[in-house]
Parts: sequence; C-alpha cells; structure tokens
Amino acid sequence: MNRSIRYDNGLRLVVQHNPAVRSVAVGLWVGAGSVKETEQNNGISHFTEHVMFKGTDRYTAFDIANEFESMGAMINAFTGKEGTCYYVKSVDEYAEKCFAMLAHIFTRSSFDADELDKERKVIAEEINMTEDSPEDICYDVLANTMYPDASLGRTILGPLENVRRFTRYDVLAYMDELYNADNIVVSVAGNLSMEEADKWVRRYLLHEIRQNRITAPPLAAVAVQSRGSVRIKDFEQSNVGISYPSLPFHDPRIPTQNVFGILFGGGMSSRLFQRIREQMGLAYSVYSSPLAYKNNGNFNILLNITPANTEKAVRAVQKEIDEIVANGVTEEEFTKAKIQLKSALVFSEESVQNMMTAQGKLLLFADELYSVDKRIAEIEAVTLQDVNAYARETLTSDRVCTAYVGKKTSADVLRIVQKQ
Repeated sequence: MNRSIRYDNGLRLVVQHNPAVRSVAVGLWVGAGSVKETEQNNGISHFTEHVMFKGTDRYTAFDIANEFESMGAMINAFTGKEGTCYYVKSVDEYAEKCFAMLAHIFTRSSFDADELDKERKVIAEEINMTEDSPEDICYDVLANTMYPDASLGRTILGPLENVRRFTRYDVLAYMDELYNADNIVVSVAGNLSMEEADKWVRRYLLHEIRQNRITAPPLAAVAVQSRGSVRIKDFEQSNVGISYPSLPFHDPRIPTQNVFGILFGGGMSSRLFQRIREQMGLAYSVYSSPLAYKNNGNFNILLNITPANTEKAVRAVQKEIDEIVANGVTEEEFTKAKIQLKSALVFSEESVQNMMTAQGKLLLFADELYSVDKRIAEIEAVTLQDVNAYARETLTSDRVCTAYVGKKTSADVLRIVQKQ
C-alpha cells in the first residue's frame, strides 16, 4: 500500500513501503518532456536531463559517478514525451545519502559551459546511434505522421542543430518554467517508511526547489488524419508501423485496450506473432504496442521484415485485423490475456524500481495513487464484449497512419491498410 503527501508549495511525495526488501528506489519526476517544447527548443528536455549530472558547486561529474558507485547504487535518468525522471536505486543502508546527493544534483547543478560542450557531443552520438536503428526511426516517423503539426510528433532527442546551440541560459530558462514544485513528484519504493521519506524531503529538497507555479495550459487533444510516410534508408531489413488513434492515459477503457493488446500482438502466442512469424515466416519481429498520453493515444503495430516481403506481410496483418474486427476474440485467448496482465502486475511488485516508476508516473500525470490490487480489479472487470467493441471502434481505416523505413519498395503500406 502506498501513501502520499502534498506539501504547501505543491510538491508531491508518494511512498510504497516494502520492509520485505533491502533496497530503495527514489525517483524525481518532472512534468517536462518533448510535448512542452517548441520547434526552436525541441530536445531541451533530454539535453537538460543529460547535463544535470555534469557537476555541481560541490561535486565534479567524476565525483557524482564515483560517489554513487562507491555505495553500489544505480543512478540514471530518462526523458519521455511528457515527463523526465531522475532516479537512484540503492541498498537501504545508503538510501539517505543517495537521496541527499540526488536532491543536491537536482537543485544545484552548475551547467558549466565546458561540460555542456562535452555532453552535447555525447548526445550527438546518441542521435547518430538512433539513425542506425530502423525501429527507432520508424517510431519517430510514425509519431510525426500522426501528429505532424504538434509537439507530440517531434522526437525526444531533438534535431542535431538544436543540441549544438543549447546554452546554460537555455537550460536554466527551461527549468525555471517547468522544474517547479507543483510540477514535481518524489516517488519512493522499497524499505523506507513514509515518515522517514517525509523527513528527507523536508531536509534535502523541499526548500531547495523552485516555488513558481506552472501556468502553461495543458496540451490539447490533437486530431489525427489518415496519412502515410516513407523514409528510404539502406537497411538490410525494413520496419513498418501501423497506428490507429486510441485512448488517452486516464481513459477508463485502458484496461480493455491492454487486454486486447496482449492477445492481438503482445506475446509469443498472440495472433500477430503466431500468424505472421510462426506460420508464415514473414517477420522476425511483429507486435502491437499501445501508447497513451494525457490527451491522446495510439494503438501501434510494428513489423521488422525483409523489404521484399513488405506487401505480403502488411496484407497478412490487415487480414488478421479484418478477422478480429469481424468475428471477435475467443474466450480462451481473452482469458489467457487477462491472466498474463495480472501476472505481470504481481511480478512488478517484486521490483522497487518498477513500483517507483508506476506510482510516480501515475501521480504526476493523473494525480492518482497507484494500486496493483486496483489494476487487477480493473482487468477482472473487462468483458469479452468490451474487447470486441474496442477492436471494432479502434481498428478502422478512416484515421489509420503508417510509416515505412527501409530500402525502396513498390508496396504502398497506407493503401493496403486502407484496403484500397
């Protein structure tokens, strides 16, 4: 069971105390991601996350890495479309010192110009690495196809030209706008009580963070029109993305979507995997992947294929879509999918890092406490009729978007899934 506190300045703390483990995971979640960016500063969220660890008024970049590793701790961060998380995982013996250091870095990073120059080279290499990953490119192309005129369609890494010109001033201005108390959640999971975590927040963090209130309006829902994109690149294998507008993060039908996602393309016994890979041998990788944001969502199907098999593989996927929309799912695969989802939730409780992530994300985005028992009850409440209705309503050709990344092909992916 977890508990939460909202402080007077808007900062929120959520704790799941688990005395059965000897570790603690702490995450500082900020509502700052690529959806809050413009074309001019696209990539600043990810850039800020990187340079946060490059030194403070007390520690050099080496000191930071050395101190955490001397305690056997794991320190890292990640940036998404709608949020950034800085986290540390340690044994309980060193949890307070790790918390204090993470809070210090978070509030006192110096953003030295020389260190920023070094790190921008690292980020440039990360961007170059993405350019060598067909699947990563496909996801980015697919997002831009669905949301071409909105921040949701931009990449998290940003364009190289932006990364090359970001300065300390840009980082500080961005943080002044979004790294404020009412836009931050402290998420703790593991062998640490709420009472102790509260003391640490008050001692090391509460009075160090910005007190400004977030005034920017929330991102509005983005309308999606059917379109397709092609990026020709000389990869040995091609990637295809097919995406349908779906449910936002807090929609009550998300459990239904999750059940459908598992049985349709979420595992080795799913329809897509069995038909496209196992029976037809057309793809090395084929899966479905629902993504949910605050006001938008999409249900994605991804394939990794030989370019010559593009048309045959996409037509096979479309045939499976037509079949499940027309005839629905079976009781057996429906029951199995629910069991898989419930098992995954139970397994997640055994990882303090997973729990820190789940509860931090939910409190930040929905202002709601995370509960495995509640999630299981929601899955139990999903009916076969719910799943069939979701499939019929979602897998329609009127707003479907597609992306193809790979060698030149004569196959028109969009026309195939539009059944033209």
